[in-house]
Amino acid sequence: MLWVGYKISRVSGENDWIWVKSMKKSIFKASFEESLNLEDDGFLQYQKQEYYNKLGKAFKKGRPSFWFGIKTFILSLLFPIGLNFMFLAFTLSLQNSDPKDLRLPVSQYPLLTVELYLICLLIWLLLVLMGKFFKRTFILPYRYRFHFITFMIWLMFEFNLMAITMSLPILTIWGILVFFGLLAFLAYVMLRTELRSLKKRMYGEIKSPTLQDKIAKGIAIYGAGILGLAVIVNYIFKAFSINFSSSITVFGLFICWIVGNIGLIAIIVFMEFPFLLEGYYKWKYPEEYREWEGKSVEEWYGKKYS
Repeated sequence: MLWVGYKISRVSGENDWIWVKSMKKSIFKASFEESLNLEDDGFLQYQKQEYYNKLGKAFKKGRPSFWFGIKTFILSLLFPIGLNFMFLAFTLSLQNSDPKDLRLPVSQYPLLTVELYLICLLIWLLLVLMGKFFKRTFILPYRYRFHFITFMIWLMFEFNLMAITMSLPILTIWGILVFFGLLAFLAYVMLRTELRSLKKRMYGEIKSPTLQDKIAKGIAIYGAGILGLAVIVNYIFKAFSINFSSSITVFGLFICWIVGNIGLIAIIVFMEFPFLLEGYYKWKYPEEYREWEGKSVEEWYGKKYS
């Protein structure tokens, strides 16, 4: 019995040492074979099914198709530029309104200004121009996804400034600081959790589907249904002219503020980060991944580089 207990404790100690050793490895220094373990990530599989495989059809000739370029230009005008400008216009209209005409008081300190909007627009356009240096076909889906992520961060930044303008008289500066302090802590916990999970997956510590994989599968199956249900509920409220009191409206806006921030952090950490990490390894091991995916030189790099 003592010998069996010694063997069990020894095996347990060796497993603990292997786990600690894998935790010390960097997620950016895996070999090609180890990077292939990312394919088992549930959220990455969802991303590739819903985005990568569909977008790849637009780059069959080694460069974006004409209609894809037109669509991208129109969407850029509507969302990164137009939607963020709408947040700016709405915030300025609140601050320029007569306080008597508003249901709730708003801060008169200008947080979201025209100058700040133009600075954010310039930074985003600069990132788009820098992305033009990454022209090889296999990296294009990741480049476009990166621009989408930076747009979402810019959008949430403006949304937060607008929300602060509306809530500062109620929450005070200390309430705002506590709110963002808790968000920063939650972001740290999420990122730490995802990094540990990715390290364990890449270096062979995970052999079966994790809770994150099951959640990703659930989103892929039921996500569209949940979105449709939300649209139906919203339509019912409008059809029956259901009005809410000011206190309920404020509470609803505050919940949307919290959920929006937590949702964006979770999407970036658990969905977008593994996707971009795979793009990093494709850039690091281009030939290995080309052979792994069975693509020709022209399909993988484009006509210019074949």
